[in-house]
Amino acid sequence: MRLLAIVAFVLMAGCVARTQEYHCKQDLNTAETFELKITPTSLTYRGRTFGFKEEAGPLRRYREPDQENEIEFNPIDGRLNLRGPSVTVGWSCTRYEGIK
Repeated sequence: MRLLAIVAFVLMAGCVARTQEYHCKQDLNTAETFELKITPTSLTYRGRTFGFKEEAGPLRRYREPDQENEIEFNPIDGRLNLRGPSVTVGWSCTRYEGIK
């Protein structure tokens, strides 16, 4: 019975949603900021949800459902780039850490 409880705990721990949150500032206008949320399958940018597209090394790429815009995010250095048909915007993001 004790072994079953341990196995159940380990399996449930792996199913926890892992949402990471960041505070981002625009490169050209640091007064312009927003909050970024990332899950294993999506990224929320200013209220718009981008679905996971691919991962290449540390870079994670996301695409908007209408296929117009893409976001490239590097969680190691906090760089986020939004690319669209008429705009490219760069952001610097800092991850929120839990209270210790």
